[in-house]
Amino acid sequence: MAHGLIITSMVDMFTLVLLFLLMFYDPLYDGSSPVELPNGDVQAKAQGGPTITVTTENIVVNGKPVAAIRDGKLDAAVAMQGRAITALVSSLSPLVPKDGAEPPAVSVECDRRVPWQVLGAVLESASQAGFPRYRFVVAGE
Repeated sequence: MAHGLIITSMVDMFTLVLLFLLMFYDPLYDGSSPVELPNGDVQAKAQGGPTITVTTENIVVNGKPVAAIRDGKLDAAVAMQGRAITALVSSLSPLVPKDGAEPPAVSVECDRRVPWQVLGAVLESASQAGFPRYRFVVAGE
């Protein structure tokens, strides 16, 4: 019984490589164009909507503490409404424009040590309060 070499998968691989090269080969590219990085936007202070500051100890809206964080998690006493923080939704809701105008983006200042679960709850709370857009702000030392 003769055993042949099965080359089907190798032909498939070479076909994919050939298609890749045909699709992305640019004969006019000489390799000399530099990479252009996006410019950062520096502002003295974020303009517009409310500011939510999230540290490893608490969540603050416009200077007023609204929820505590203990050991990297929301404090057990913090009331939740689904995935949103009830006190945060209550603090942000009165700040939504009443004239039907589009609400400004919420500025979020966040310590890099804050867990993603806490940050997710903050963003969910802002959305439920009526602020669907947000921007991350880097606070200076």
